[in-house]
Amino acid sequence: MKNILVCALAAAALFLAEGRRPLQAQAEARPRIISLYAAHTEILLRLGAKDNLIGVSGHETYKGPETEGWNPPVFSVRDDVEKFLAARPDLILARPMHLASGEHLFAMLENAGVKVHSAQVLRAGDLYGYWRGLAELAGREEAAEKMIADFEARVSAYQAAAARRPEKDRPRVFIEAVHQQIKTFTPDSLPVWLVETAGGRNAADEAKAASPGVIVADYGPERLLAKADQVDIFISQEGPMNSVSLEALRRRSLYRPLKAFKEGRVYKISEDILARPTPSLLTGLETLAELTGLEIDAAGPPPSTGP
Repeated sequence: MKNILVCALAAAALFLAEGRRPLQAQAEARPRIISLYAAHTEILLRLGAKDNLIGVSGHETYKGPETEGWNPPVFSVRDDVEKFLAARPDLILARPMHLASGEHLFAMLENAGVKVHSAQVLRAGDLYGYWRGLAELAGREEAAEKMIADFEARVSAYQAAAARRPEKDRPRVFIEAVHQQIKTFTPDSLPVWLVETAGGRNAADEAKAASPGVIVADYGPERLLAKADQVDIFISQEGPMNSVSLEALRRRSLYRPLKAFKEGRVYKISEDILARPTPSLLTGLETLAELTGLEIDAAGPPPSTGP
């Protein structure tokens, strides 16, 4: 009887030990994450990592099936370290601007054993690496590859249609990044990539950033007005750094000589779909294609708001 009991206890111990291993592995692959940037949050949600997220920023705009009835706590770099630590995070996802403004906060978090990861995407060529990096942190690599494949298939349909369009039929598009200072985006930025993928041309293709790592460039009234008859479409990014209304935009006397204003081809497009590095760029691409008149091959992959 004693031998039977010893064997049973040994078997039970072995069962419990084996049972712990996958749970530990799963915990390591699924850290508790606080995201301080809406793009980070959207990517993780689309990758199926909703359960990882224990806190988000106060600037979330993504609405999908993953967000229905979901109201996670809100965090910002202005919060004290105690609020962060009380949530018991394993990982904080931030942007470089957060690290600059909250240097002391992040130092204390890292001293407490909380990992801090900063990422930002400005150019289309960095998009997939960014998605894969977040997926690896959350243990969602397979989901990331599917998201990338779906995104690439839909983008390719527009690129093929744009490649077939003669240069003379590509409307010139000026993208306003900041209204008051007449700033635009650099040629290597995500918004310009979207315009070109949608069959348009960048009207400010000579714009240059004042410093490396920045995609917003001063353009000024002189250069813009010198191209008054070449700006077929005028797009103003809508977001925190450019909150002018469409009505006020259309009333600006400085812009009236522009061809786009004379012909009524002036639009506002949210930065969420114009510049944020997520699959929501597909919605921006579809919107821009409608404005440029680009039609994709009906036999190709259909446009979509996301994978």
